[in-house]
Amino acid sequence: MITTIVQFLRRDVTRGVVGTILLKVGSGALAFALFSLAARTMTPDGFGIFATWLSVAQIAAVVGLVGQESLLVRFLNEYQVGDRPDLAKGVLLSSLKIACVAMLIAIAAVALVANLRGDWWLLILTVSAYTAVSAGLMLGSQIARSLVSILMGEGNREFFWRVIVVLFLLAMLFGHKQLDPTELIAVMTMAMSLGLIVQIIAIARALPDLRGTTARSERSRWRSSSFHFWVASILEVANQYFDVILVYWMMDPATAGIYFAASRLANIFAMLSAALYTFGARRLPSLYFSKNHGEFERTLRLMAEVTALCVAAGLALIWIGGPYLLNLFGPHFTAQHSVLIVLAIGTAIQAAGGPSAAILQLTGHERTYVPVVAANVALRLVGFVVLIPWLGVLGAAIAATVSLALTTVALNILCRRRTGVDPSVLVLLRSSAWKRGSYAVRGADSAE
Repeated sequence: MITTIVQFLRRDVTRGVVGTILLKVGSGALAFALFSLAARTMTPDGFGIFATWLSVAQIAAVVGLVGQESLLVRFLNEYQVGDRPDLAKGVLLSSLKIACVAMLIAIAAVALVANLRGDWWLLILTVSAYTAVSAGLMLGSQIARSLVSILMGEGNREFFWRVIVVLFLLAMLFGHKQLDPTELIAVMTMAMSLGLIVQIIAIARALPDLRGTTARSERSRWRSSSFHFWVASILEVANQYFDVILVYWMMDPATAGIYFAASRLANIFAMLSAALYTFGARRLPSLYFSKNHGEFERTLRLMAEVTALCVAAGLALIWIGGPYLLNLFGPHFTAQHSVLIVLAIGTAIQAAGGPSAAILQLTGHERTYVPVVAANVALRLVGFVVLIPWLGVLGAAIAATVSLALTTVALNILCRRRTGVDPSVLVLLRSSAWKRGSYAVRGADSAE
């Protein structure tokens, strides 16, 4: 048994997946520490306001990027495999210009709405700055992940800056000082700015010398893909953060803070999904476009093995240790263990579904992906409207879990039909995850 485990860990794909998952777990642990410390250094209403504005800023950042972060992953991999530096330069310049202009519009819209609500001008300024820096890290991480490494891309986006913020919060906690949302968002913005600077320097060094290369464009392809990527990104971030805004609007700030804490804990499985997406986005597109069928199949199977182990361990952790984890946010959070369990079931199902979203988007089937995610958001919204007045915050958790489960099933069915690939853990029960005939036909159609 020990020999089998050692051989399993020696596989290159296993090491890559495990390393990416460890990075995500470390980032998640820091995020958990950040939010739990924030809850203890703020009033219940203050933490709810902080969580709500953080959710608004994340949604605004994704809206302002106009899908360019996913577009770059999609086409940089294709152009690198096809040895087209002219098109790679063209898509980089185009994406940066579009993202900068659209980001300014998104930030102005958030500031205008906040001003109409009568919010404090310093809070508006801080949230606007946070939105801009967060968008820069999102875009930069996609480029860095493709050109430098996963550590440079995801480490600067989610890991290193959080260490600074956690140390700051520990100092505030031991100093018995209370923070308001504006102060914490400002500290987070400054820490993230350092990560963004490091990321920019690393990308500049890794980029090939393209000064003598004439930039060429495929604007019609980019425009079509970016729109679908944009819609998909908005819907995805709405799945993660719009819940908190709705709970804040339909209930109260303190309850929004409780839901935010439970959802962040349940994101132990969302971290797994994000890790699989990160690893898949770096490895799978090049295998797909180079038509390396055998390695593609092998990668998916090993990803499924790691996923199955992590899902089982994560569910056990939430079931047994949930009350203790919630207590780190404060004693009044402990009573919401049932909410945490319900949310965790939904995110566990999503993780077990594998990187179906990544495969559909990065292999040219983003148009198929968008309607499913849109239906997920609509179903969740209906569930909130129906269940929150009846069951309160537990109703919100049930609505979120049901929508996630149905979406995961739908995406896996579409992934098998469109690409011939089953990315879920169910592939471990089958003799082969790869339907070569279906892949060859559909892959050729997609390439055309």
